[in-house]
Amino acid sequence: MRSRWRIGPVCFVILLTVVISARANDPGDTPPYDLVEVSPSVVMALHDNGSNISCVALDDGLVFFDASLSTRTATAFRQAMEIRFKRSTVALVLTHAHLDHILGMAAFADVPVYAAEAGRPRWDHFVAIEWDERAIAGYAAVFPTLPDEILDAELRLPTDWFSDELVLGSGEDEIRIRRTGGHTVDSSSTVVGVGGVVIAGDLVQARRRPYFGEPDTDFSAWIGTLRGWEELEVEAVCPGHGPVIDTAELGEIRLWFEGASAAVKKLKAEDVSLEDLVAQDKLPPPYWPEDDAPGWWGYCLKRLYDAS
Repeated sequence: MRSRWRIGPVCFVILLTVVISARANDPGDTPPYDLVEVSPSVVMALHDNGSNISCVALDDGLVFFDASLSTRTATAFRQAMEIRFKRSTVALVLTHAHLDHILGMAAFADVPVYAAEAGRPRWDHFVAIEWDERAIAGYAAVFPTLPDEILDAELRLPTDWFSDELVLGSGEDEIRIRRTGGHTVDSSSTVVGVGGVVIAGDLVQARRRPYFGEPDTDFSAWIGTLRGWEELEVEAVCPGHGPVIDTAELGEIRLWFEGASAAVKKLKAEDVSLEDLVAQDKLPPPYWPEDDAPGWWGYCLKRLYDAS
């Protein structure tokens, strides 16, 4: 494993990603997760059962980003944050309409739920699913814990839609959620504080193979968004999946996307087929640990090839 896999300077690890061993008291009821203290006002629930969940403490209350695959995890994290910050929850923001980010939304049934309207077709699809044995088995092939999680799930449309920008809070406490697209057409994110903490959704999938296999994936928008955060020299990035990272590691992710896009475009111009491209393994070295390619990786490469 190359040395670049270290998170960054020791001070960054200590000050920004202090893992507070916050595993659930009853692992039989709630899938385990870790609390990561990113800043005085931002805490992230880090776990592998669906997306990470982030909490931003505003003066007027708590705003959560994403709900993961598990209603139980989302409920436990919400309760822990309300105790920690001694404030009530005022909103849930869903960074994009992928099942592993939205299935736990029942934990926030009593507050406004915001999402980018560009993702509404995908929302309509998920809400209309009849969760019979066939549907559950199909999605369980991608999300193995779904058969357990669907028992508590209550998928519904968001209560509020935004177009390109949503503002929550006010004054110095204000946060702006912007839809940039990239991972999906509705992919949205925010920067908390001036040059502070990015809550990235799946625009950052840290130390793992990224998914970019949707018809509405936009590589140019994705790369541009990553570059913009680098230029801000943000303190930390809360990814949709994986641990909190710093700007240096963010740059490595952006360079991989740029390199992969350029390599595929060059090979396609040389009339190399998609099958030969995969066989030649001409993409840049991965920024994630070596692993066995999941079944959906082929869809990602096809999307990249078709877009080149």
